[in-house]
Amino acid sequence: MPGKQQKRKQVPTHKAHFGNGIEIKYTQIKPGTLEALEPHRDDYFVFFLQDSGQMELMIDFALHSPKGKGIGFIAPGQVHHYLDNGTSQGWFLAVEIPLVQDTWRNIFENAKGEQQCIPVDDISPFTQCLQLVFQYDQLSGSDPLQRKVLHSLIDAYVGMVAAAFLQASDSSRQQNGRAAIITRQFKELVKEHFLSLKSPAAYAERMNLSLSYLNEVVKGHTGFPVSHWIQQESLREAKRLLYYTDLTTKEIAFRTGFEDHTYFTRVFHKLAGETPLTFRARYRDLSNLSL
Repeated sequence: MPGKQQKRKQVPTHKAHFGNGIEIKYTQIKPGTLEALEPHRDDYFVFFLQDSGQMELMIDFALHSPKGKGIGFIAPGQVHHYLDNGTSQGWFLAVEIPLVQDTWRNIFENAKGEQQCIPVDDISPFTQCLQLVFQYDQLSGSDPLQRKVLHSLIDAYVGMVAAAFLQASDSSRQQNGRAAIITRQFKELVKEHFLSLKSPAAYAERMNLSLSYLNEVVKGHTGFPVSHWIQQESLREAKRLLYYTDLTTKEIAFRTGFEDHTYFTRVFHKLAGETPLTFRARYRDLSNLSL
């Protein structure tokens, strides 16, 4: 009799073990050729440049289907997996977090969850830079000077990608405005502390702002109040745990910062339009249909 399947307690995290702080490859994806990777998080950035074709990947429950020439990224901590559909070819570049400077990282944080793949008419500058990265990655070895050149090329490529996403953003013209800065800082705090801080007033206090002013700025810039963004971050993490683990609703409630699991269920139903267990059953049924 086969042994009982081990209960999934958490989403697996793939950790970087790169000699030069990166891993780069040019590859072709076709149905049936993808490695059997389960949904997971990475503790590093993944950047991809698609030369042609179309691939499908799920990032934090959002389906992305880049078609033709384009670029994209997956940030550390985002739960994702590639779907075994479509044919695509292009570059994949994995980069450890310390090699992505704060300026670029802030742009990706702002785009994360909203726009993670964009079309690019002329990909030749991106391709040429990646070819140089690939060459220096092969040559650098233990040579500190070559490695320094390699890391400079990586910074250049990541900066090019960040600039493209900034330009593609609908709010790019307001990126340096006070409202945009406050909203970005607030969202970064929420991503970092949503498990322990549930009160809008707690975020206002951390930012040395009045709650009424913070709410006015965030709602004016995004269309939603402060409470919405706190709840949405908790909801996103709860959905990850419901789909990718076998934790009970009670366990997930505690992991997402709710002391009362019945209150968690009510909040989840209000935000998602269905109970946690209905959500889990529905998504797992859809997953089984695609096998």
